[in-house]
Amino acid sequence: MAGTGHKKKYPYTKGRLQGGSKRKGQAEPVFITFLHFFRALLDYGICLYLFLILGVMPFYFQDGYSHIGSDKATFFCKVSVGMGKVLLPLAVIYLVMQAVENREYLKVRLRHLAGNNPQTRPGSWSWTDSFAAFYGVALVLSYLFSPFKERALWGADRWYMGFGTQMILVGIYFLVSRFWKPRRWMFLVLAVASGLVFALGYLNRFSVYPIQMAMQNPGFISTIGNINWYCGYVVSVLFAGVGFFWVGRKTGSRGQNPGNKSSRFLTVCGKGLLVFYIVLGFGTLVTQGSDSGILALAVVLLVLFGLSASNGERMLAFWKGMLLLCAACLVTLGLWKMLPGWMNYEGGAMELLLSMWILLPMTVMSVIVFLWIYGKQKKGDYPAKLMKYLTRTVTAAAITGVVLVLVLAAINTAHPGSLGPLSAYPVFTFSEDWGSSRGATWKAGWMCYLEQDPLHKLTGVGPDAMWEAISTQGSPELRGMVREKFSGLSLTNAHNEWLTILVDVGLLGLVGFAGMMVTGMAGFLREGKRNVFACICGLCLLGYTVNNIFSFQQVMGVATIFTVFGMGRAFQRAGSGAEGK
Repeated sequence: MAGTGHKKKYPYTKGRLQGGSKRKGQAEPVFITFLHFFRALLDYGICLYLFLILGVMPFYFQDGYSHIGSDKATFFCKVSVGMGKVLLPLAVIYLVMQAVENREYLKVRLRHLAGNNPQTRPGSWSWTDSFAAFYGVALVLSYLFSPFKERALWGADRWYMGFGTQMILVGIYFLVSRFWKPRRWMFLVLAVASGLVFALGYLNRFSVYPIQMAMQNPGFISTIGNINWYCGYVVSVLFAGVGFFWVGRKTGSRGQNPGNKSSRFLTVCGKGLLVFYIVLGFGTLVTQGSDSGILALAVVLLVLFGLSASNGERMLAFWKGMLLLCAACLVTLGLWKMLPGWMNYEGGAMELLLSMWILLPMTVMSVIVFLWIYGKQKKGDYPAKLMKYLTRTVTAAAITGVVLVLVLAAINTAHPGSLGPLSAYPVFTFSEDWGSSRGATWKAGWMCYLEQDPLHKLTGVGPDAMWEAISTQGSPELRGMVREKFSGLSLTNAHNEWLTILVDVGLLGLVGFAGMMVTGMAGFLREGKRNVFACICGLCLLGYTVNNIFSFQQVMGVATIFTVFGMGRAFQRAGSGAEGK
């Protein structure tokens, strides 16, 4: 793999481990050899775990779609618990040995924890780590004070997002971020697996099923499960490929001759495969059926646009990405028209994005702006100041538009018909039917939270125990509304991740989870030029977070994003030097 010209040391290595007390020609102490040995075992064990979660889990099922959620949850929990029995003791042994090796180690770490060291190195404790640890504590308190411990332990049937699963997720974050030696080839594992998932999903939308699945129907897609599950997975991985395309880094091996024909061929092939991956990903995201995925795409593109403002190459890459999106939509529209009746699922956002009155202006604008930026770059006259002003204006306009829609919706809801012709559009009326009954699920979640006593407002009703609280403790009004809107089905979540956490894990849990996600996402995206791998993980976190405003935690998506989260933090802690690995 490509390198930076020097051998990177494992994190947490100081003193003798880095050669501080080893004289020239002197053999390495046995103690240090064992320390290296346990560190390597831990690192390779985590690599195996990442491969199983990112490369194997997307394809695991036993009987088609009949119980695919339970299948993946069982796989995730068994693999995590089994690997944890090996990795956690190794981590403890390694930390103890390192503390012995460097007596000043604990003092340094305590100073970092207290924030007394103004020049903390990349491996120092962060706000993200603090919020993650706080979320773990909140989970423990939520389970201990839950009146539904049996359900809260592993969670509701088919969802299994209870205490055990949540603690595994926190454990993944810390194990990967603290003990994994960052390797960029892990993104290749992610890309190969997700690319196959995308291909199956895209074909499924045109009624082509290379893999026959039990209970096969348009509501299920690829090897992931129902539409919401699939959308949650796509937005958690696709933007890693988009990010690699955007940063445009050269990934040749160390010492590679850039003029070598074979290396040029491999570079061209790699770029071609990346372009194919992105077009396929855009195509399946547009056609998968969940509108929240389109919203996530829009927000990620807006953020990328803003991050590109000061760099001509990045802005050019951004508009290349826009052309790829247009190409994916045009190909999909062409197939839709050429194969009438093959498309087995149609949604509002999909039909809007694939309509010529949206797609044609978007394509023409992308071509014009791309050619203009290309010409400016070629002349070395990229208008950085103008683009910064433009990106800020577009961002402000987008935020203003969202706020305006919310204000108009509030006015029209309070005074029906006050917006004239606009009142007829569902988006301008908040009701239980709003957003495919998101209004009802959000109302149920909020009512469930308000009906708790002060203690359970802080600690929640228990991880994944929202339905237990509604069905056994909910007010007649709440239970009646749920029965009426959902025909007696179990409402295990509010179809909003943060609201569900507020109900299940309480205010303490929401502070921990939201703080972890927001600080992690912001920190990764700020890396920008310094550490592109961390920045790429930040794009995945952003897509996942936006999508889950209207969706929920499920084992495939949340296991993937916490793995990517830990990887991003590992790259961030290792610094920009890790990019060469």
